[in-house]
Amino acid sequence: MPNAKDVTVSTEFIKCLVLGDSGTGKSIFASSFPTPGYIFNFDKGILSYRGLDFDYDDFENSPKGWIDFEVKFKEIHQLMTGDNPPYKTIIVDSTTTWSALAMFRALQLDPKRSPTNGPLWNVHYGMVRNLMEGRIRQMLDFKSNVVVIGHLQVKEDQESGGILIVPLLTGKLAFEAPGMFDEVYYTRTKKTNDGLQWLIQTVAMGRGRGRSRLSGKARLLPDEMPNDYNEIIKTLEKGGKG
Repeated sequence: MPNAKDVTVSTEFIKCLVLGDSGTGKSIFASSFPTPGYIFNFDKGILSYRGLDFDYDDFENSPKGWIDFEVKFKEIHQLMTGDNPPYKTIIVDSTTTWSALAMFRALQLDPKRSPTNGPLWNVHYGMVRNLMEGRIRQMLDFKSNVVVIGHLQVKEDQESGGILIVPLLTGKLAFEAPGMFDEVYYTRTKKTNDGLQWLIQTVAMGRGRGRSRLSGKARLLPDEMPNDYNEIIKTLEKGGKG
């Protein structure tokens, strides 16, 4: 049986949820991961990956988009859970449009509507959550790095009344999705005398609830660091912040 003493940075894939506001470098960070890779390109943002070895598929924002996604996902799942998977990195860019496709599918599956002809919270939103959660959990079994990109939303904590910044996902999935991943990074930019810096936050501070199991109790990774996969690996391989 496997032994934890044999686990190193080089033996493990990174399963990462990357969250941030628009324009803070989420796709740029994903593009720094090892190739060849594959992108579920929901947001039509392939320019962020130009010149790099990423296969991708676009999915239109319509009921047909989810059906096309399911067909492609079945193909990719078979490849990435079998022997000799062809891709080193799988990217979802992003959950925002992916959620919209799941809602189209939920409305197809159940014709009931609200008085305003919209989705029913206790019916369609629950279906969206189930559709997406199942696929996310399957991706985490892929024999590769997995990067799921998401935007942020402001929600009120029903118990405390406090304001929370959580992933832009449906219902409880907004709170549960980060727990599915080993790594949760928040992206941001910072102006310095040397110009604009693009950063990822690896710990919970401020409004970002970052987390890193790779960093561990020793906190090998800095609280903030350049948003580049290679910087993460380099820091971990040399034993920490240095």
